[in-house]
Amino acid sequence: MRIRRAMRKKPLRRPVKKPRLKRRRIMEQKKRLAAAGITEEQMIHMNTRQIRAAIRETAA
Repeated sequence: MRIRRAMRKKPLRRPVKKPRLKRRRIMEQKKRLAAAGITEEQMIHMNTRQIRAAIRETAA
């Protein structure tokens, strides 16, 4: 089997994750948690995994 041109160029086509968009996502998630009733003091001590888990718990 030969390696086609599209497969050789795959890393060039793949979008790169940007830190600015990550910060924006985290900010939006914190706003959702604040609307759900979690205080700012509690959010200061949470890391990103805990923030995502809290969003899942409040959504259910």
